[in-house]
Amino acid sequence: MQHPPVSSAIQHLAMTDAKMLPNTNIHFPPGIFAPSPHHLKTLTLPPPPPPVPNSPTQHVEGLPPPLFHPQALPPPPGLLHILMSAEKCQEIIWSSKMQQSDSTTEPTTLSLSTGLTLQQPNPSLALPLAPTWEMLQETTARLLFMAVRWVRCLAPFQTLSKHDQLLLLQESWKELFLLHLAQWSVPWDLSALLGCTQARDRLPSDIHTATEIKTIQEIMCRFRQISPDGSEFGCMKAIVLFTPETSGLCDVQPVEMLQDQAQCILGDYVRTRYPRQPTRFGRLLLLVPSLRAIRSLTVELLFFKETIGEIPITQLLGDMYYMEKCNTGQA
Repeated sequence: MQHPPVSSAIQHLAMTDAKMLPNTNIHFPPGIFAPSPHHLKTLTLPPPPPPVPNSPTQHVEGLPPPLFHPQALPPPPGLLHILMSAEKCQEIIWSSKMQQSDSTTEPTTLSLSTGLTLQQPNPSLALPLAPTWEMLQETTARLLFMAVRWVRCLAPFQTLSKHDQLLLLQESWKELFLLHLAQWSVPWDLSALLGCTQARDRLPSDIHTATEIKTIQEIMCRFRQISPDGSEFGCMKAIVLFTPETSGLCDVQPVEMLQDQAQCILGDYVRTRYPRQPTRFGRLLLLVPSLRAIRSLTVELLFFKETIGEIPITQLLGDMYYMEKCNTGQA
């Protein structure tokens, strides 16, 4: 059934209301309802205050600015507020997954353009203190989805061109994943697990790869020692995501500006929040080159070999990113 337009409905109600009024044909003499001169004097309003020259808030008859006036609106949220909102979303998602430990639902699947069907992690996984390798594999798959979802939550990132969005994500996914791993695997001691036989069997037996495994272990150990909070993790993720040195960017200036803002916010936040730790900001910032020193291939083989097989993750990120975009739009 098609509803009539709002204006037609209002007109219909007005006509119906008029028909219900009795037709009394009563004529009142003119001026009977006019106020007396005495009441006019009583109701006379005082003159408005003189307008201030060149005042941006000047309005008709000196009235205050309306509620929808731009100056009456709160200022737009800063980058730290945006990062914290994204971190809060991650915390809610992670907590909801952990609370569903008794769920028996099957993991959902994602059909990618590459022909691969990628399973989203089962929410029934909880974090034990001594995880098995299978537990780690499923958790890392979930963390990769969370990293992509975190990027989707950043409003400044959406202002970039689609080409630059996907390029920055493909170039920084490894750092974002390792930061998520350090943030959300706090109860775990990954040193022994990363050095076990199952981990070594997935990787080439060369000196470079062995050095990278040791670097990953050291990075996780440093994060456990520093114990960054959500604001610090959010700023570090923004620093590695907004990398102006990424080759092929259409517009470098906004990316560079956003990275500078993230670094300044991190420095100001650490100095204010941890005034008795003067080296904390430097220790956090020095972890970024260590993250970038690890090859993406090593991370793929170590954490995602059973999940995606031989397909590079960079080919899957586009499908994952735009899937999260569709889910956000439908929500």
